[in-house]
Amino acid sequence: MTYDATASGLQAAFQAWADALNAGDLDAFYAFFDEESEVLDEDYPWRLSKAEFIDHINFHAAGGGQGLWEFFQWLPRDVEAKTWGSTGNVSGFSTFRGKPRDAGFRQRFMGFTIGWHHTGETWQIVSWHQSVLAGRIEGASPS
Repeated sequence: MTYDATASGLQAAFQAWADALNAGDLDAFYAFFDEESEVLDEDYPWRLSKAEFIDHINFHAAGGGQGLWEFFQWLPRDVEAKTWGSTGNVSGFSTFRGKPRDAGFRQRFMGFTIGWHHTGETWQIVSWHQSVLAGRIEGASPS
């Protein structure tokens, strides 16, 4: 899919990316990541390459064929998309909520920033950082 090098094109790319994640369409989700992208995920203590991030998500999604989650949803909130030529940034807050197979309902509140680059025909993610908002999660997701 192609998206214009505008803030509205970036917003549309971001929405398609988030929709792919929530639909479980991981191939479409991963296609938005540049091959040299970096991810700082909320439950992983260091930077991941695209291949390492795919492996990390596959562990959660596949879990030896069973999957660790019965269902989940990543809900972006207060999203803002900005562009500067071929560079874009989407930031906001999100709620990750879901039901692991082995435990009760989980909910995490996070802030995120996603760096994008326009390739000439579409937007690609070059960096994604999300972190738990510790002050809001205390006691919200018992283990």
